Amino acid sequence: MPHNTDFTITKLESFHLAFKDSSSYWEGYRADEGDRVTERFEFKQGWQTVYARYVEAPLLKVTLSDGTIGWGEANCSIGPEVLCVITDNIIEQMVVGQEFGDPMALWDFLYDSQRGRGYSSGFWLDALAALDIGVWDALGRREQLPVAAMISDAPRTEIPVYLSGVRRNTLDERVEHVNRWRDTGLRGAKIFLTGDWEAGTAELDGLKAGAPELEQWMVDTLWMCDEERAVRAKKEYGERGVRFFECPLQPEDLSGHQRLAALPGAPIALGEHFRTRYQLEPWLDKPLALDVYQPDIGRTGISDFIKQRDMATAAGIPTTPHMGSGVSIFQAATLQCAAVSTPEFLQEFQGGLSDKLGDASDTAWQYDDGMFKLPDRPGIGADLSEAAIEPFIIRR
Repeated sequence: MPHNTDFTITKLESFHLAFKDSSSYWEGYRADEGDRVTERFEFKQGWQTVYARYVEAPLLKVTLSDGTIGWGEANCSIGPEVLCVITDNIIEQMVVGQEFGDPMALWDFLYDSQRGRGYSSGFWLDALAALDIGVWDALGRREQLPVAAMISDAPRTEIPVYLSGVRRNTLDERVEHVNRWRDTGLRGAKIFLTGDWEAGTAELDGLKAGAPELEQWMVDTLWMCDEERAVRAKKEYGERGVRFFECPLQPEDLSGHQRLAALPGAPIALGEHFRTRYQLEPWLDKPLALDVYQPDIGRTGISDFIKQRDMATAAGIPTTPHMGSGVSIFQAATLQCAAVSTPEFLQEFQGGLSDKLGDASDTAWQYDDGMFKLPDRPGIGADLSEAAIEPFIIRR
């Protein structure tokens, strides 16, 4: 890194945000199929993963010794208050007042501090990701450079995106939704399907017929196929030209993914459940278990994303960041990493989440004609008004 990356943190502040008056992550998708809902959480029919009933997010404010401020956010929609407790009661005492040569040194220091105790994933790594993003943001502001320009001498300046999820209740509503986005210049969309490949191919066929001008389709089954169904789904989706087939099997099933990736059909995309390069490494050994790597910046942070991207590149696997549940800070950090990732894939975009903060967030990332352009703004490219986020704060 040719830029000055030395820093000392003098203060950390965490905020748990909740958007109780807004729609959920699922935005009414298949809402008439008997979802199980609690006060904070919901389970969608056909998937095992719990989701927040309304959007929640943890934000982290980082202040450096020269007064520069950066903002970080993790992809931690379930229990973000846990991340806040970890930051306030553990991490702050470990890092405040200590000098670090660069953000990677900070990430490694905190990872090493708990790796012998088995804290190699989960909330501990989510907290590291939020802190890491905040530090990169602050350093970019201090150096008057976008984060992407600190990582690469030649970052991409234009980032075409695909819509993550077509979250409407009926097929007709989903077709209408896709076509409205297509009219803005959007080139692709990803749909969430269950492990039922027959129902999945029918859904995909219906969407393709209703939105024939959309160039690319991606399919995500959220780990809900058994191996037999995944083999059939991979074949069927491949025959339909699906750009990639995401999260087919359970996230721990390395050998199953290796067998699946070797078969003909749609390319296999994975990565959002990895937080560290140590978790990724065995998946890049031969035989390869994936064709497309999707690191989630709200879980890897920017520092370990760089190392994971380089590992995937060395294995011949392209990288395109995953974009999960988060507001403008997490999304801005992800787009900075997309600017230094493989250009052959569209970048995921969470259209329903990008403006949750409204006027509280001044972001230089503006969607236009199916893409984002790398903004000429230092840091990750998004600013927050602390006064304006106050209505969303339920814990600080």
